Amino acid sequence: MAFEDWAYPPDRGGRWNIVVLGVVLPLVIGYFAAKIWIDQEAVWPGGRRGNLKVKGDTARALAVCYLSAALFCHFRWYWGLVGSYRMFEVGTVISLLVGLVGYLTAAFLIFS
Repeated sequence: MAFEDWAYPPDRGGRWNIVVLGVVLPLVIGYFAAKIWIDQEAVWPGGRRGNLKVKGDTARALAVCYLSAALFCHFRWYWGLVGSYRMFEVGTVISLLVGLVGYLTAAFLIFS
């Protein structure tokens, strides 16, 4: 699978993919995003040195990243498989932009 394939709606998938990948998976990721937002504690995934535990505004910026991932999954596997391609395109672009802003904000807050 090439990265270009992510720009188009999925070409196959039935109700199972719509329900599991388009509804349940975004709800689970959204739950963790809400938990991070409320608790103001998150884990910034790391490499060989391990993970970094962040708190406060940085954790909330990471919660925005989690929410963006949930929205991406929802727009890709729900709206893409339902056939509403305009909603798929607009939702995917907005979720990726929100995720980018959240990630850059979290990185700025960690490294400043």
